[in-house]
Amino acid sequence: MKSEIFIRKAKNAPTTILRRIKLAFFWFLSNIAKYSVICWMFPKMRPFLWRCIGVKIGKNVCIGWDVFLDVNYAKHLIVEDDVWFTNRSIVFCHRRDMSEYYIGGRYKECTQHAYKTVIKKGACVSTGAIVMPGVTIGEGAVVGAGAVVTKDVPAWSLVAGVPAKVIKMLPEKPCKE
Repeated sequence: MKSEIFIRKAKNAPTTILRRIKLAFFWFLSNIAKYSVICWMFPKMRPFLWRCIGVKIGKNVCIGWDVFLDVNYAKHLIVEDDVWFTNRSIVFCHRRDMSEYYIGGRYKECTQHAYKTVIKKGACVSTGAIVMPGVTIGEGAVVGAGAVVTKDVPAWSLVAGVPAKVIKMLPEKPCKE
């Protein structure tokens, strides 16, 4: 994957009480953003709460119910203007290096890699879709329901499936004459 931001060994990670408090607070805010009835009454509340956590979010972003954005690595997620996340979509910014995992080993000791994940202007991530770390979803692209996006998505395309593949390129709007 490209655009690797940093590498961190989980077993050697310095964990301070301040970092734990900060992460607990971010998890608290993310749960309010995901499930709170207040967010249904005030639709701009969800993007505001995700901004507080550290996600870079543009204007007019719609975030549905139970959307998971990677809280621990929120600063690596960039969401541009007019993006729409429908219910229960997931966006990751980190993964573990499975090449370090062997029989008898411990999963939590594998190195964590964080990647910049970008959702471009006007894109839509549909219900149940999963966006893996390091992926860029192009401008105006639509990710179909339940898709698992493992590679970059071209602008103005419709992708679906596991793994996600381009189903079609979106046509230009016909001129009225």
